[in-house]
Parts: sequence; C-alpha cells; structure tokens
Amino acid sequence: MNIQTANSLYETGVLTTLFKSGLISAKVFTYREIYLWVHAQVKTRGISLNKAVLEAEVQFEKGERTIWRALNTFTQ
Repeated sequence: MNIQTANSLYETGVLTTLFKSGLISAKVFTYREIYLWVHAQVKTRGISLNKAVLEAEVQFEKGERTIWRALNTFTQ
C-alpha cells in the first residue's frame, strides 16, 4: 500500500471504518505510525534510516524486524 493512500484513507475515516468492521487489523495503524515516525526522524534530524530504526525499537517497544516490516509495508 502506498503511504499517501493510507494517509488519505485515515484522514477520511475509511481506515477506522474498516477496522471497526473487522476487515483490517489494528496492525495497520501501528505500522503507519511507525512509518511516519521513522521518516520524520530521518527528515527533521538528518539521521540515517538505520539509526532511526534502532530508535524506533525503543520508542514503540517493538523488535527491529517489526520496524523494518512496518517500513516495507508502505511504499513511497
């Protein structure tokens, strides 16, 4: 899924409706949040993607593999 599409669906409430209907899991929201956080860190602080992933592990209390999986779920 494209991140712009996911953001658009989130802003219009479609993702929430799909979640409430049971068609998607809460993981989509978590992965979206991780993706946005990591890319914001890279852009605003100028750190490498690898460093941002390591910091995201602590921030979200998830494993490194989960962070990479979240980043790979959405494409630019």
